[in-house]
Amino acid sequence: MKKFIIILLGVLLFSLAWFLFIKEYDYQFRFRANHSPAMVQQELKKIESYSIFDSEPAISYQQTDGYDALKQTLEFGDRELDLLWELENQKDTATNISLNVASGEKIKNRLALLNPFSKSEYIDSLENSFLKFGKELLIKQSAYKVQVIDSIVYSPALDCICKPAEDIKVENKAMQMVRDIGYLEDFQIAHRLKLTGYPFVKIRAWDQEAGTIDYNFCFPVNLAQNIRPNTFIEFQQFPATTSLKAIYNGNYRSSDLAWHELLSEAKNRDLKTSNLPLEIFWNNPKTGGEALSWKAEIFMPVKPEN
Repeated sequence: MKKFIIILLGVLLFSLAWFLFIKEYDYQFRFRANHSPAMVQQELKKIESYSIFDSEPAISYQQTDGYDALKQTLEFGDRELDLLWELENQKDTATNISLNVASGEKIKNRLALLNPFSKSEYIDSLENSFLKFGKELLIKQSAYKVQVIDSIVYSPALDCICKPAEDIKVENKAMQMVRDIGYLEDFQIAHRLKLTGYPFVKIRAWDQEAGTIDYNFCFPVNLAQNIRPNTFIEFQQFPATTSLKAIYNGNYRSSDLAWHELLSEAKNRDLKTSNLPLEIFWNNPKTGGEALSWKAEIFMPVKPEN
């Protein structure tokens, strides 16, 4: 019996030491989100845009591990929170999220957790914040849909007039398109060009770490005419390419969520891709309407399967 008690005390002391001094994170929260981990991860990267904290945090550190995890450090003045998001796919329609949280006051917060006679304000505050986050996330996710087409397809071959843009933040793509569409419309009207399809964007470069893109915003037209480009407008020809395809419904400001869904699909199917998607926009946002009814076709070039 004495030996058993000594062993038990040793185990308890070791467990206590591990919890207080070694364990990396203080606490874990679990909740569920819609859509796949690829899209959920992109929403998590914008956590500072959610109204879940008393003061808006700054993201001082962010690192991804594929689409299954995300590490972040949030700064609130002189206070920090370290977050590890672990994302588990649930049949492509939902994601189970495990959120691990640690703060700079590790010992104090963990001792508070061990005290059965008092509530931890730290944990209560975090729980309220992330419960609110989970609700806000579901509301945001209800505003868009992404459907990946199972088979590999060909993107359309396109002749077009284009307005280039460089070093644009991905989240500012739609805003930049609004600024540039006048150049394309003026050229089209001045030369009496008839559109042969829907307006589109072809990504030329994508720096995922910096979150910036270079792209051509284009109107497909018949170039077999006696016209010349000008200072702002270029002529481009894009050949058909084997691609993975997704249908995106929602505000075009968030259509890049479908890019990540297609990259995740390419990885799962062991397909090589250029990471340079083509987006074809079926609706004109100027006409208004419910954003969920807007449609875009997204093509991600891939090499054919062997």
